[in-house]
Amino acid sequence: MPLLVSTPLQIFLVEENLSRVSILRSGDGYYFGITQKNDTVVISHSGGFLQYFRKNFQTARTSRHLHQPHQIEWAEDKILVTNTGRNCLSVYDENGGLERDVYLNEIRWDDKNINRKGNHFNSVHKHGEKVFVVAHNYERPSEIWELNWPDLEVENIQVCDAGWAHNIWISDHGKVICDSKNNRLYNASKNETFWQSIEAGTLTRGLAVSDKYIFVGYSSFSERHDRFWKTGGLWIIDRNTQKTIKQIPIPGSGDINEIRLLDEADEAHNGCILKSEYLESIKSGSEIVNLAYNARKKYAFLQQNIFPISPIVRFVNLIPRWKYYFMI
Repeated sequence: MPLLVSTPLQIFLVEENLSRVSILRSGDGYYFGITQKNDTVVISHSGGFLQYFRKNFQTARTSRHLHQPHQIEWAEDKILVTNTGRNCLSVYDENGGLERDVYLNEIRWDDKNINRKGNHFNSVHKHGEKVFVVAHNYERPSEIWELNWPDLEVENIQVCDAGWAHNIWISDHGKVICDSKNNRLYNASKNETFWQSIEAGTLTRGLAVSDKYIFVGYSSFSERHDRFWKTGGLWIIDRNTQKTIKQIPIPGSGDINEIRLLDEADEAHNGCILKSEYLESIKSGSEIVNLAYNARKKYAFLQQNIFPISPIVRFVNLIPRWKYYFMI
């Protein structure tokens, strides 16, 4: 059961019974959301755009409308984007055209560095005829916003006993989210812990679900400038018993932002099967970024913001973005 895992500087491919981790893409991050339909894969970048990948087609990018986009999901013929910095949901068509911004309240900017009055909407998932959006909410309790489809009008707001929440999975168990602050999966329908991590100093973010297993990402608690370099990883949980089966650390990965199943349906996403054969169009790498990652993997003391290595890696990673900006 191979997986795709996005981090700020790399997209990893986890395969061979989850025992081998390799870099699928690097050098043009910072990566966050991943979604797909048929043979097309879309990736969100915190630089403010989406990338569309399709076999035998040139990679396409959207215009620079987004601000710090997080999770995305292909729903029918639309791509729903949590436009986190603008505190809204943005809707794109299948070819990268912006259709509209959907503001869920009067707040038009996620002022994370000032008063933090924004909602920091970071996760979106369509289930049946409803769309669910997760609000991180900073130091306030996290919320699940329920919207109708396709109008995307707010029908309900559920306040959760959770903090800094991400992701949502809806099943017979109820509505399950990552309670990132408390390092667990939280069942919002029953107001109880669904699963608790035992790894101290980490937070949960990134969720994928198969018919047998639940995959949860974990990232180290760290200052923002260290989030590119610290060790993250994955938890594998038995879906029926909610017992932990295995922990997979990815040394020096940086924050785990998103997890996607390959070659089988993901119940925490849109149900479309992302086939391994479609990954060829995504493959690309920066020798410098990859070399730095391999060094962090081998030498733990490099898993921090360290001069001059870290500034060089981030500079190299920004070059494609700057080139793109000047082309628009």
